[in-house]
Amino acid sequence: MNRFSTSLSVAALALAGLALSAEDFQPLMKATQATWPEKRHIGVICNYQANQSQVWALAKAAGEGAHITVVDTRTADQSSAAAYLLANQKADYLVLMPGDRNFRDGSFAATVAVSRLASRGVPAIGTTPVALKQGAVFSVGDGTEGQILV
Repeated sequence: MNRFSTSLSVAALALAGLALSAEDFQPLMKATQATWPEKRHIGVICNYQANQSQVWALAKAAGEGAHITVVDTRTADQSSAAAYLLANQKADYLVLMPGDRNFRDGSFAATVAVSRLASRGVPAIGTTPVALKQGAVFSVGDGTEGQILV
């Protein structure tokens, strides 16, 4: 499991090039910024290599000044350790990557991570209705057809 952290700027994103299949995180980030305008440190748990375009799409939607910490995981059994790392890095909230093999909305590993982070005061948000069932505070995105589910 690797951890890397970076502040992403709009200029860097322009060079990255997003895959066409990337989730549209704009509605999620608009709802998040309206709910928690002071929270700018986003935590993500995923296989970064497989979800790189998704992370960049999230960074683009989060905008300049956002700080994203990605815990790069390969197996589901890393959920507790990944949550511990994000909590210690003082992430303001967790965003679940909808296409991750192990840590997507509704997966057991994501449920464990969401629960561990919630116990440390770090909420989770997602892009599908099933994210709410595992403890996400709200969900909005392609999976909710643009509707905010709480």
